Amino acid sequence: MIVVVLGHRLESSQIHERLRARVNAGIRAFNATDASSLFFSGGQTNQHIDRTECGVMGEYAVRQGVDPDRIVLDPFAHDTIGNAYFTRVLCDNLGLDIDELSLVTDDFHAPRAKYALDQCFGADVAVETTHAVETETDCDDSTCQQKLQRTRAFFESIPAGDIEAIRQRLHTHHDYYDFSGTVHPVSP
Repeated sequence: MIVVVLGHRLESSQIHERLRARVNAGIRAFNATDASSLFFSGGQTNQHIDRTECGVMGEYAVRQGVDPDRIVLDPFAHDTIGNAYFTRVLCDNLGLDIDELSLVTDDFHAPRAKYALDQCFGADVAVETTHAVETETDCDDSTCQQKLQRTRAFFESIPAGDIEAIRQRLHTHHDYYDFSGTVHPVSP
């Protein structure tokens, strides 16, 4: 089992309240389970801040007492689909054979993030969201539903777990990712 905490766009070089709430929930999930690793996923999504979301989250977690040797950082993801894809790639590259993943994000974001992780990992990995951060946002609002539909459309016709087909789709149908000339975007 691993715990995966998804990032949120940085507002400064320091951790902001929303991101802190996610990391704290991730630390609680990590401490309450037999997770082997605590993943922080999020690249540099704010061009005005010269830091990655995962770097800020990882530093905060270490200050909270998490063993840095059990933290895995994903600086490549720029959105929810990227969070799911690069988490899978990192697990593969690290040789982690997991059967369960605890997802930590905001409650309204959890259904879309879970769907993306389910698609990237396939049926052999159970994705649970019991540690999602409670917010005031309604996950049934039109914006959340539209984003979920776009995520579903991205994965349409790709068999769940087919990471190579997902990589190809990211390369050809997504503005944030270009894998030209590379076989694997992350090396072991």
